[in-house]
Amino acid sequence: MRVAIVGAGWAGVAAAVHARRQGHHVSVFEMAGHLGGRARTVQMPGDVAADNGQHILIGAYTETLRLMRLLGVDPDQLLQRRSLCLVDAQGKGLHLGPGSPQWAFMRAVLKHRDWTWRERLGLTTELLRWVARGFRCEPDISVAAFTDGIPERVRSEFIDPLCVAALNTLPHEASAATFLRVLRDSLQSGPGSADLLLPCRPLSELLPEPAGRWFNQHGVGLHTHQRVLELRSDGSQWHVITMSMDEPFDQVLLACTSSEAARLVRPINTQWASVASALRYESITTVTLFSPGTRLPQPMLALQSDQTHHPAQFVFDQGQLTARPGELTFVVSAAQSWADR
Repeated sequence: MRVAIVGAGWAGVAAAVHARRQGHHVSVFEMAGHLGGRARTVQMPGDVAADNGQHILIGAYTETLRLMRLLGVDPDQLLQRRSLCLVDAQGKGLHLGPGSPQWAFMRAVLKHRDWTWRERLGLTTELLRWVARGFRCEPDISVAAFTDGIPERVRSEFIDPLCVAALNTLPHEASAATFLRVLRDSLQSGPGSADLLLPCRPLSELLPEPAGRWFNQHGVGLHTHQRVLELRSDGSQWHVITMSMDEPFDQVLLACTSSEAARLVRPINTQWASVASALRYESITTVTLFSPGTRLPQPMLALQSDQTHHPAQFVFDQGQLTARPGELTFVVSAAQSWADR
């Protein structure tokens, strides 16, 4: 078939590679001038290259790692693998040891030096309940409501920051079902599934640049600076219409934002478009600070964040990751309230 893919972020790249490997003729339409979407490297003032947001992966992201290898990238060379370590500047926090991630996590909780036995047992007991239920819960309950039985300090120091980091959503709004799915994938996907994979090269080298080379080698048509203005059906094919072309395709896959998808689908299916257009986004803010001579105890540290004075949940030491000493990257997930201020 002739397949059109709208959007060349990581999702669009994955779709294009998959379709081309199945033998289809693939064309990718991207309104920007580059691949990678929001997960790419950008040029900052002063000739500084910085990632558009600090990204990390975990060992359970097997499909992402497989896609990187298909594009000719060796994740072991571009990602620094570390056992899950959520500690602060004083070394306090959770540090998983070797072995099964699930049992390593429980051991780390029981050894947590700053929680009381009641607090440690409270989290361990809840985790065992989640395991017994297959990490499933009611579909419409929030993380805050679902974890209400866990001691308050454990929730504020561990559950809430983990929820915000993983889902980019505050606990009272975040889906407990999705949160449990993240925990299940991290803790029950075999050895190394909970490992942190921290980029030690610019983000564009992980996927966007290799994808561009792969597209060239395998005959994937890439149309950058081409916003799709309209999708039109003639009964047998879809016409993808831009400012400079009108081409027929057998199938169209939308890998763009929900607002763009809603705009394109509205003339075809108003109900679907209204649902998609109602989706809200939460900002993720990345602040880069330059502090010559500074080296953190770990490449990534957890921070005690709150909604009043301390926005960032994590800080990364680029000197230990990307050989840029003195460059610190602070990440503020679920940052819309801070952006509004």
